[in-house]
Amino acid sequence: MGRELTFRIFRYDPSNPESEPCFVQYTLEETPRLNLFVALHRIREQQAPDLQFDFVCRAGVCGSCGMMINGRPTLAC
Repeated sequence: MGRELTFRIFRYDPSNPESEPCFVQYTLEETPRLNLFVALHRIREQQAPDLQFDFVCRAGVCGSCGMMINGRPTLAC
């Protein structure tokens, strides 16, 4: 059994001007070959079907998956 990982994700609804931006925590169990791309998809499938994020090339080329990860701008792929 793997470790329990906590993901703190900044959420907001740009289509609703009254929605308040906030951080939401999600937990997953660590599995072999778990990367951020897989983790975000798993969170969307299991816990937050309205979670949206961009991934295009999954190879670190296009830059569409740029995110702040642990306070640093990074490509999530």
